[in-house]
This record gives sequence, structure tokens and C-alpha cells, in this order.
Amino acid sequence: MFRYTHKTCSRCHLQQDSYHKVMLNEDGVCSFCTQNLVAPKRNWEQLKNIFEEKIQQAKGKGEYDGLIMLSGGKDSAYMAHMLTRKYNMKLLGFIIDINFEYPETFENAATIAEKLDMPSVIFRQDPELMRQYYAFLFCNKTIHQEDCGQVCTFCGRFLIQTATDFARRMEIPLVFSGHNPDQIFLMGESIEDDPARLLTMEFNMEVVAEETERARKAWHQKEKTPQDRLFPSKIHAQGVELVFPFQHFRYQPEAMIETVKKELDWVPIKRFSKTYIASGCSLVKLWAYLAYSNNTNSYVDFEFSNQVREGVLSSDKVAQFYEQSDKGYEELDEIVMKLGIRNEIMQMLLERKGEKDGLYQYLTQTAHATQASPPEVQTHTQSTLTNRPPHKSDFFNP
Repeated sequence: MFRYTHKTCSRCHLQQDSYHKVMLNEDGVCSFCTQNLVAPKRNWEQLKNIFEEKIQQAKGKGEYDGLIMLSGGKDSAYMAHMLTRKYNMKLLGFIIDINFEYPETFENAATIAEKLDMPSVIFRQDPELMRQYYAFLFCNKTIHQEDCGQVCTFCGRFLIQTATDFARRMEIPLVFSGHNPDQIFLMGESIEDDPARLLTMEFNMEVVAEETERARKAWHQKEKTPQDRLFPSKIHAQGVELVFPFQHFRYQPEAMIETVKKELDWVPIKRFSKTYIASGCSLVKLWAYLAYSNNTNSYVDFEFSNQVREGVLSSDKVAQFYEQSDKGYEELDEIVMKLGIRNEIMQMLLERKGEKDGLYQYLTQTAHATQASPPEVQTHTQSTLTNRPPHKSDFFNP
């Protein structure tokens, strides 16, 4: 997300990266583009039919046809619009508050729910547990990856499992997630026919299973209290089907942005760049900076690269995103302090870039004015209802 070198692909804008084996030829084109690495062509009509069969089987069977994970970003906004307006589904919006979300997440989600006349729930996680969890993901050397990808790998699985388990308790048959095709593939949930991609996906899942077990053991050793729900071995819940619409329909981010702006008065969350392509929680900025400090592309960079080659995202738009990206040392300092990992992050930066690293210098300058102690813990509230009604006894009491 942040540029650590001027050696970038003239087509997709990936940076030269020895860790991920991204090399540029004499024409300034990366090895991914020279090989034209794109996903195999899909039978979109067949995939659409599979999707429509799933929702027809679920519609009208209960109080809600499905639960939809809302993040306030373009993908979940477009998905909500499509499912309610085109397919007339009765949905419950589900917003998970991990205590590191931007305010715009909740503002956008509320706007989406109001525009679509869709009830929604804000499911709040214990702030202190979340602080410990994300501090662990960033700092534990047992699960560390050079591009800091472990944070989103584990967090994404935790959030999906939280949603599917909530749906199970609410007796909602479907959970819809707006993950894009690259993310779906990395989670092992992609519908594939190509033998090579199937083999790769199976291998990825074996790696994830090993990393999950390693993370559980490391957490138990450090925190002394089991929290297996933070590191689920499975993201599905019994009696609930997990559905990823963007493997049934062609993923077209720029067209989707225009649709949700027009139909839902959706506003881009421009926390990472003045040019919007994608958004996320505040932790994205920290792991993106750590990838930058280690001279590696992040998984977001690879997603942009793939979308450029697929022809669904313009190269000029990606270039503009990078040109206008903002590291924001003050915000990074606030995140590190909230996590209580100032010393650990400073040590990482010192080992990688040395004392000349910009964030290291900023943290050093502000260290005398602050102390790296955990933030005051707010009173835990499990859920907040908006746009009545959810039901199931709000929630789960017999």
C-alpha cells in the first residue's frame, strides 16, 4: 500500500519484491504481468444459477432469509443493494465492532441499512480481549509473516466464524460475505475447476490449518486462557451456509462504486488515500506500514495487481491511489498506543529500517509524552440493535 521503491511495474504497479519473487524486466514489467497471471475464465451464467438456487431454497423459511456482513465499504454496500433490490431478500445487517473500526464504518453501514429498510445489529467485541488479540497477531514471532499478512488471515476467519455462529443462534440459513475473489481463494472457499488452482487452494488450507494450531498454542502459552474462537479451525457453522456472491458474479469494483454512490448515497472511506479503491479498519494502516518497512508488497497490492490484469480496475486509478496514499504517523502512533505495543513496534522498525525510519523517529519523539500502557477498557456491550426488528430474544436467552 505504501511505496518503498521506485522500481514498480509499469502495468499493475507491484513493487519489485524479493520476498514474493516479484521481479521487473528491462521494460519495467513485473513477472506476474509478463506471465499474464489471471484467473481462468468462468461460466458466469452457471455460477449465477447456483447462487440463485441457494437463495431460493432459503427464502421465506424463517424470520430472515440471510445475514449480511456489513463493513461500510463498497463491496458489502453493493452486495446489500443487489440482494435486497434485485432478489428481494429479507436480510439482517451484521456489523462487527472490533474496537479498531473507523467511525465512517458505522456511519456508512447505518446509511446502507436505512436506504434499504434493513434491520441491523452492531455486535461489539470485548475491547480488552480485542486489544490483546491484535497485539498478539502483530507481535508474536511464532506466527509472524514478512508482509504482516497474518493479521488479516486470522482476523478474517475470526470475523466470519463470529457471523456464522450468530446466524446459527438466530436460525438464519445464509450468511453473505462481500470478500473479493482473491480473498475467497485464499480462504479456500473459491469454486474452482482448474486442477492447478484447486491444488494451490488445498495447499493454502493445509498451511492455514498448521498456522492456526500454532497460533492457538502460542496464545495459550502467553495468555493462559483458552480463546479458540479467535483461531477457528472452521469458519462454517452447523445449519448455516456461507455464501460469497463475488464468486458468482464478475467482480467490477469501479462500476460497483458508482452504483452504491448513486443508489445508496454511499460515501467512500478515504483513510488510506485520497483516491478510493478499498477500505478497512485502522489496523490495515499499521500492517501495511510494517510490510513497507520490510520492503514487501502486501496482499492488498496483489489484489490491485490482479484486478488490473483482469481488466476490472484501471491502472491509472491504482497509480493515483499510491501517489495519494498517506502513512499518517500520528494515526499510527495512536494505533500502537491503543494496542499497547509501542516498544515491540519500535524494535521491529529498528531491526528493519534502522533509526532513519520515519515512524520510528516519530514514536521516539512522542515517547517522552506518553506511556505504552493499555487503554482504559470500556464497559462491554455485546450488541446494539438498529432499525428494529432482529428478535431471537435479543439475543439467545431461553
